[in-house]
Amino acid sequence: MTSFSTSLFSPPPSNSPPAPVDLTIVQQEHLRALEVHFGDVSYELPIKEHSREKTTKGDLHATITRLENCLIWRRTEQIDDVDHLAETCEEESKTGKNIVLGFSNKGQPILYFFPNRNTTPIDQRRAVHAVFMLERASDLLCDGVTNVVVIFNFAGKREGPPTSVSVARQTLHILSHYYPEKLGLCVFQNMPWIVRTFVNLMWPFVDPNTKRKVKFGSAEGGEIIRDGAVNADQLLKDGGGTLDIPYDHATYWPALMETCKKLRSNEEERWRALGEPRVGREERSFKRCTDSNSA
Repeated sequence: MTSFSTSLFSPPPSNSPPAPVDLTIVQQEHLRALEVHFGDVSYELPIKEHSREKTTKGDLHATITRLENCLIWRRTEQIDDVDHLAETCEEESKTGKNIVLGFSNKGQPILYFFPNRNTTPIDQRRAVHAVFMLERASDLLCDGVTNVVVIFNFAGKREGPPTSVSVARQTLHILSHYYPEKLGLCVFQNMPWIVRTFVNLMWPFVDPNTKRKVKFGSAEGGEIIRDGAVNADQLLKDGGGTLDIPYDHATYWPALMETCKKLRSNEEERWRALGEPRVGREERSFKRCTDSNSA
């Protein structure tokens, strides 16, 4: 068995992460209020207040509620226990239906979803599998980069039953409530008519900010290359690029898990080296550098 090259788990030197965003005075005040709230030595997570929340839209109280709900959900689902979730999700990953590989020109990790490769029986499918791969894409982030590129590619013959409405609804709820700013760019490629119809029906209800992040591509999938979002050598051939790497679970999965766990461990060491733990510390101070392919 040959090893998988982990070079595609690090952004190329040519990537250009976006410049830091200057916060408004109000945003700075809200950030300070969040630091005070969650940094209080007597703070306890309100476990009994786990309820669904609406988009905060700058509402400080709603933001606190959402963050607390997110923390509760992450602990309940053991999101930060990589080994546990890897064991839970690996079987569903063996067909290569979800892949993290390559980077955009802004240094964003690319996460692929190939729905037609899903062979898992409907009653065994879980939304947490998509979340697990999104978390692994997040592990690959460098300093200054906070979101990812997501590509939904519907090419190929469907190998199993379509995703149930309940799983799709649960996945959308998780992504919109617990990962509201994780999406940098979303591309739908080669959509079948039934998916396009569903998207058209839901489109009027999609947040304008989210709409700006969505692109619709052809079966060839070269649009994001021509738009300058991704270089061809960072995009899988299935998605319209020149990266010809057939999915081999036996080599890809161990390489991804080892890389992600190493990055997480090194980031924790750098975070602890900064001094006493505190809320509000910038990720730039402990994430891996954008000009380095190392962890």
